[in-house]
Amino acid sequence: MLLYACKAEDVDIMKPKVNIFSELQQLQAMVEGLTAQLHTVRSELTEQKSLVQDLQQQITGHPKVAFTASMSSTVNSHRGPFPTETKLIFDNVLTNIGDAYNQATGVFKAPVKGVYYFRYSGNTFASHDMGLSIFKGGSRFVSSYEYGSGETNDNASNGAVMQLEAGEEVHMNLWIRSWIFVDYRYNYSTFTGYLLYPI
Repeated sequence: MLLYACKAEDVDIMKPKVNIFSELQQLQAMVEGLTAQLHTVRSELTEQKSLVQDLQQQITGHPKVAFTASMSSTVNSHRGPFPTETKLIFDNVLTNIGDAYNQATGVFKAPVKGVYYFRYSGNTFASHDMGLSIFKGGSRFVSSYEYGSGETNDNASNGAVMQLEAGEEVHMNLWIRSWIFVDYRYNYSTFTGYLLYPI
């Protein structure tokens, strides 16, 4: 019986039920398919790396622009009233990344074409009116007005998103016959702007 079993095993090994040639063909087809997929993945990965490098260059290549300024004084005082509408000069620079804001003239000059955001806040004595405007070039863009209410202090603020060409200017004006409070340490009245994104 043992001899017969061994002979039967030998027969099974010598005459396998699988077609080795067919199996090899299938394996070769699988390898070719996987190789093609690998080439596709490598190509996509190269494209993704290129896109990431482009985005990194765009981020690092774009200018950083942001400023906040207030008006300086050694004592609590005010600007105004003036007989004509007057440009306000926020000469106490708190932040000026990119140096686009000129503290001597009160003018922001866009270094690149882009979309910018500007905001201001103003504080005034209770008995005085306060009118403020942001100008884009020579045109009034947004404004706020605070009527003398008789309260201790009054405040007003506003903001705007602007599309600017490189070199366009933005500044603030104080309206005719109005006041704005200037304190010596708290920076109640401020002018702020920054680049959202270049275009």
